[in-house]
Amino acid sequence: MLGLVVVSHSQKVAQGVKDIAEQMNNGMVKIVEAGGVDEDRIGTNPLKIQAAIEEAYDQGPVLVFADLGSAIMNAELAIDLVDNEIKKQITIVNAPLVEGVIAAVIQATISDDVEDIIRTAVASKDLNKI
Repeated sequence: MLGLVVVSHSQKVAQGVKDIAEQMNNGMVKIVEAGGVDEDRIGTNPLKIQAAIEEAYDQGPVLVFADLGSAIMNAELAIDLVDNEIKKQITIVNAPLVEGVIAAVIQATISDDVEDIIRTAVASKDLNKI
């Protein structure tokens, strides 16, 4: 099963993106959010992201979507912390957070080709390409 991690500086934003994506999901994607440092503080926490990656991992690829530069840096740090078996299955997707996550989930309901899912998510930068 495809795993998807939503990383945002805001726990509420990450949870909201997950909630929207779950509406498009037909059980083909395990979506986990890793937002905020905690419920009240803005920021990202590599240990929280690591836990989300490990939760999302189900013997298949894990796609990580992040909202801002430091979220990407902390996602990269989190990837360094996970087991090597999981590490080789992880991709940080260079796509807009909301549009990319939703596009990825919708594509995953159509095809299990990870490269197609990533391409669709990246293309969401320009909605005319989807």
